[in-house]
Amino acid sequence: MIRSICVAAVLVILSPLAMAAARPCSYTDLMPSYQVFATRTAGLPPEQRAAAFRKDVAAKYPDYYAPEVFGDDTRLEARAVRFFDPAKRAAVFPGTTPLTDARLAAMGTVIGPQFLAQQQRFIRVFADFSCASTVEFGVSLLKFDGHPTDFGGKRHLLFGVDVITILHDEAQMPSFLDHEIFHIYHEQVIADQIPKGDSPGWYTMWLEGLATYVSQRMNPELDAQHVVWSPSDMVVRMQKDTPRAARLLLADLDQTGKQGDRWFLMGTEVEGLPARAGYYLGYLFAKSVGDGVPLPQLARMPLDQVHKQEVAFLTRLSQP
Repeated sequence: MIRSICVAAVLVILSPLAMAAARPCSYTDLMPSYQVFATRTAGLPPEQRAAAFRKDVAAKYPDYYAPEVFGDDTRLEARAVRFFDPAKRAAVFPGTTPLTDARLAAMGTVIGPQFLAQQQRFIRVFADFSCASTVEFGVSLLKFDGHPTDFGGKRHLLFGVDVITILHDEAQMPSFLDHEIFHIYHEQVIADQIPKGDSPGWYTMWLEGLATYVSQRMNPELDAQHVVWSPSDMVVRMQKDTPRAARLLLADLDQTGKQGDRWFLMGTEVEGLPARAGYYLGYLFAKSVGDGVPLPQLARMPLDQVHKQEVAFLTRLSQP
């Protein structure tokens, strides 16, 4: 019961210029199939349910449950055991409202149409948006909310409806979707400049910081905490510790792998700073260079300039 959504209806309400240039994303919705599975297996213990999930759901949708994203079958099934165990599931995101089957099902019915509607708004700002990504909505087994990635010779944008349900309230959904759609657009317009191999910290800081800033520019009623999302006390904590955070990130700016990535990962703290502290510092940098600049122009800022200006910005910010 895969439901592929055509976006032709989106185009009819756009301006002729946007219609000529824009190509919004279509998407594939795995949630109806998941709901059939969830109903059928509701009475099974977590281990049996996880094994059935790997066989009856994950194996059928390799573009979503790819080993490049979830690891091998053993790792995927271990994640599924945790997901289907209510106590283990609740421990993954402490302090949040527990994920229930009813909440997951409700989000699964609205997230796809919201994604289409948000693209209508996005194209009014970024009229040359052209989506070539494979976009899918499914259950990520608590791994991600939005996950842009490359494998199999294709660009993918995978949405984890489970984590979206846990982390994002109704007020945040437009900015969350703008953030993820902008990632597609941004990489479209800087394609020939993207660093080869593992991404250094400065590049991830720009990608995530700019997407966060853009999501606020497009939803000006939301404050910084709303668009940074998580943790819920990010802004308060970072305002008290910004100089130290800037010094630490400056030292990691050119690092790749775990040393650079740790600034942007859920559940990873750098010397007592909030998890994902790099998002907030990246947002502050994007705001410092972006206020008053048209967003399509800002998206095309040359990466060599980005790197130099990030160094200068963090150096200034690190002063007590």
